[in-house]
Amino acid sequence: MSRRRPRRRAVVAALALFALPLTLLAPSTPHAGAAPVADVLPAAPTAVARDFVGLSIEWSLIERYMGPTARPAFVQLLRNLGSGVLRIGGSSQDLMPFDPAAPNTDEIITPEDLRSIRATLDQASHGHDAWRVVLGTAMSPPKETRPFVSPEHAKAFATAVRQTFRPGQVTGIELGNEPDLSYGTSGLDRYVADLPVYAAAISPTKAITPNTSEDILPWQQIHERTVPTRWFWNWQQILDTQRPVHSSDHFYPLARTCVNKPYRCPSIPALLSAEHLASLDYQVAVHSADAAQRGLTYRLEETNTAAGRGADGVSNVAASATYAVDMMFHVACPQPPDQPGSNTDCRIGGVGVNLHNAEVRAFFEPEEGNGYYNAVNYDPSPAIGAPTAQPEYYALLLFSHFVQGAMTLRPVDTGTEVQGWRADGRLVLINKTDQPITVATPRGFVDRLTPYDPTGAGRMLDAPQVRIDGQAVRADGSWPGFRPRLTHQTATTLVPGEVVVISNHP
Repeated sequence: MSRRRPRRRAVVAALALFALPLTLLAPSTPHAGAAPVADVLPAAPTAVARDFVGLSIEWSLIERYMGPTARPAFVQLLRNLGSGVLRIGGSSQDLMPFDPAAPNTDEIITPEDLRSIRATLDQASHGHDAWRVVLGTAMSPPKETRPFVSPEHAKAFATAVRQTFRPGQVTGIELGNEPDLSYGTSGLDRYVADLPVYAAAISPTKAITPNTSEDILPWQQIHERTVPTRWFWNWQQILDTQRPVHSSDHFYPLARTCVNKPYRCPSIPALLSAEHLASLDYQVAVHSADAAQRGLTYRLEETNTAAGRGADGVSNVAASATYAVDMMFHVACPQPPDQPGSNTDCRIGGVGVNLHNAEVRAFFEPEEGNGYYNAVNYDPSPAIGAPTAQPEYYALLLFSHFVQGAMTLRPVDTGTEVQGWRADGRLVLINKTDQPITVATPRGFVDRLTPYDPTGAGRMLDAPQVRIDGQAVRADGSWPGFRPRLTHQTATTLVPGEVVVISNHP
């Protein structure tokens, strides 16, 4: 990316936030052959969940985030976000046995791990803000490398969970991670047969399924069914086999490796592109509608910028925060690309997002460092000190403060390349381009998430960090607070990668 700011482009776009004559995206005729969204959606728009934001963490990193020396700062990072949901799982949940009698190590799930999570939830919850957890356990065809996988193992884990946590702290137990991979494309029948057996084993704790991860493909190919998919079109069968407490999905727009698959190759332009966002919209719209028809909620319980633990220079720069803010809006209110305009009133969508965090290369080797996409970096040193906020964390912070819990959410047509959303009495503008854009806006209090380059080189989308209102999270995990500026101007310029929130009160 260019290290110099390109020439500013002035744009005229009539937006009036508080008088309400905004140009909302208008409905249009659904794509031929697709079921009209109105036939499958709830009658009334849904609010943005009060615990929409969340983090997903591998079991192998419990000590790094929630051990006694790391926990104080991690708790503070969670408290900054208000309410939320932790998801403990990922591929490690199918590799690590639960053993109530084993010494506590990175390679085994123990009661000490559960107590660390419980302590974190207790300390992060305060007043009306509460943190809950989704806990993943193994469910996959047994192999020599994981002979422990069985309904009996799941039962023992669930029993320990109920003995450790307070009522209401555990949303449910996630059965298996990406079973479409562990069981294989031809293993659906076996999975459907295993699912009620495992669900019975963890009862009365509720199951969370199907936790699938589709291949990284253009939405048009999935929609037209011109490419082989894994279990994308089998959600209804799975949900009808074993009704979960809520449904969960995974999504990655890119992958660290992309041999012979250019669509997957990581770059900042690809990450911020409309085509990859449309693929997210399509997946969330289809699967959240499947869930809504059955009275279930839908959560994107594992997501981030690029599969394979992210890509250096893409997943760990300012553009990742820009992407994460935009992505959360589209999970809360997907805009189906096959039926443009059909969900502008946000009747379907997800109740939350969990940004995944992992080791950079392999499980059980945390000293090698953090995954490039981590929203919160752990300390890889033997000291296991305070975790630290990375660019995507600021996206969670902005969304949790200004959008989470909103009673109304609507996409806004700004007349420019700037993405616009209205959340209650706030207007949120997102510049995903590599140029400054000026947009006509209402007067009000302005908060800004902006790329930050401490070297002074002027990097923007590829800047190593971001700031909100010029503020950074402190070393102890605390947030000094938002500092909005009152403006009487009728136009706002967004630099590349910037997100602006305009409110009618501070």
